[in-house]
Amino acid sequence: MKQVVSRRWRRCAQLVLAPMILGLMLAAQRSAHATEYVYSANQGEHDLSAYRINPKTGQLVPLPGSPYKTGRYPVSTVVTPDGRFIYATNQGSASISAFRLDEDHGRLVELDGSPYAAGRYPDAIELSIDGRFAYVANEDDDQLRIFAVDAQTGALHDLGLTAATGAHPIGVTVAPNNRFVYVSNFNGSSVSAYRRDLQSGALTAVGGPAATDEHPIYTAVSPDNRYLYVANYGSITVSAFAIDSDSGALTPVPGSPFRAGAQPYSVTVDPKMHYVYAANWGSHDVSVFRLQAQSGALVEVQGSPFKTDWFPYAVVVDQSDKFVYVANNGAGNISAYRIDQRSGALKDIKGTPFLSGAGPYSLALGKRPGAARTAGVTHVVAAKDRGIHH
Repeated sequence: MKQVVSRRWRRCAQLVLAPMILGLMLAAQRSAHATEYVYSANQGEHDLSAYRINPKTGQLVPLPGSPYKTGRYPVSTVVTPDGRFIYATNQGSASISAFRLDEDHGRLVELDGSPYAAGRYPDAIELSIDGRFAYVANEDDDQLRIFAVDAQTGALHDLGLTAATGAHPIGVTVAPNNRFVYVSNFNGSSVSAYRRDLQSGALTAVGGPAATDEHPIYTAVSPDNRYLYVANYGSITVSAFAIDSDSGALTPVPGSPFRAGAQPYSVTVDPKMHYVYAANWGSHDVSVFRLQAQSGALVEVQGSPFKTDWFPYAVVVDQSDKFVYVANNGAGNISAYRIDQRSGALKDIKGTPFLSGAGPYSLALGKRPGAARTAGVTHVVAAKDRGIHH
């Protein structure tokens, strides 16, 4: 009798669990092919381009109505973790433009109250991993300005909180663990480290700035929170630092800095932490390095660097870890590549480069609102023309 009941129970369990398991498998498949977007801040035309990524080919498809007007000279863009809101700092009008992704109509809608005052000469904007706070670098004031983000409306609220930086801050990066923030000091040839208060968003400096090569611009933290990489525009190198897991302090990785192309402008790490990419403004190409996970050291892959169009500024890798996109400021377009998963080499995607507005400076990736997202693996790279304002 017990055996009969047991068999019936197992059969019942199979009938109940089978649809659940199938549902989870289908959900995983949908997540793997979730709609993903690329946003480009176009300084030369004072607007923001929006594209949907074809998940099979990597080609970029403009959203209806794209590009969308911003303030003057947008130089950085970022997307909230849930993919609902997009922000762009406008250096020429000292403001932040804010948009909502309207998926029902496939377009962006500017938020009520946008643009928001951002202080003098705003450059990079970055969000905390939980999307509750925004950090904006004010170049001439040598500080970060901190905003609260309204989760329901996307509105920005200046908290009146600031954090002192080194000379002429440019890039801002929040570590994937949401605990630390790093800022590049362009004229100080250094990177400042901060510890975040998770409740208030306030920042506390961690020791003194860490020295880089000349004129560091944009930075990226590895998905495992262990390493920080810095593009040194005033040289031909990428600096690499090990991050102390307790304090967030920086220590140079043995062998750092690593040689890249001429005047590297931005840098990013792919989601699976296999490669590091550096967009080289002066040599019109992108360097690809294999990341040595145990040490943080960089080894350039065979065939690197790979040609872009004129004056590449920003580089990002999509969530599927299959495609790389590079904003070519001097050509008004975006280069797109497929990653060779075995070698790391970059291969042109059919149709590349894709037109943007004039002077694309910054790229950001965004998921479909509500889609699953892994914290810390979306890398936003802002870029700025040194000729606009020093």
